[in-house]
This record gives sequence, C-alpha cells and structure tokens, in this order.
Amino acid sequence: MIKDHTQREKQLIKDFGGEPRQSFGVDGFIGDEPVEVRLAKKDDRFRLNKETHEDLLEQDGSYIFDDLSDNQPPKQVEADQVDEQLTDNYHSDRGYEHQFIPVDSIF
Repeated sequence: MIKDHTQREKQLIKDFGGEPRQSFGVDGFIGDEPVEVRLAKKDDRFRLNKETHEDLLEQDGSYIFDDLSDNQPPKQVEADQVDEQLTDNYHSDRGYEHQFIPVDSIF
C-alpha cells in the first residue's frame, strides 16, 4: 500500500488509465476529462471542494473514490452523478467551501 497521500492519488489515476497532474487544480486527466481523487482514511465520508466540483461538472469530469479502510476496489464516478447527492449547504471552516458525502453513498 502506498503511504504518501499524493503518491496514492497519482497511482490511482494511472491505474484508471489517466495522467496525474503536477500542478494545482484537478488531480489529473483521463483522456480529455479531468479527474479528482477523494480518499476516506479514517472517516466514513469524502470531502468535496465546491470550486473543484464545479470545474468537474463544467468539463464532464469524474471522481475516483477510495475508502482506505475497506477491501473494496476504488470506484470512478461521474461528477454529475455525485452532484445529485450534494445540497446547497457548503461549509467554509477550512478557508474554502466544501461538503461531505458518505462513503456508503458511493460503495
């Protein structure tokens, strides 16, 4: 198991046939479409950044979700499918707007 968070994200993108990105923004691309990796380490939820989510929606992007505490394989989900689970209630306690979706809603 890859221990470093960033290395784990890059490897997941490669595993799904994509290219990781080296700069800020989305984590990488699969073909022409952006992809964002979301990991659940100890919590039973995924944190989604509002700005990144909106970018993924505009560019027909997707997420790769991985719950590190289970034995299920990572799963790629289109951003528009994830959008159906979100509300207008974003939190901003970390300096950026975000909200959570439960791991069980993905797996």
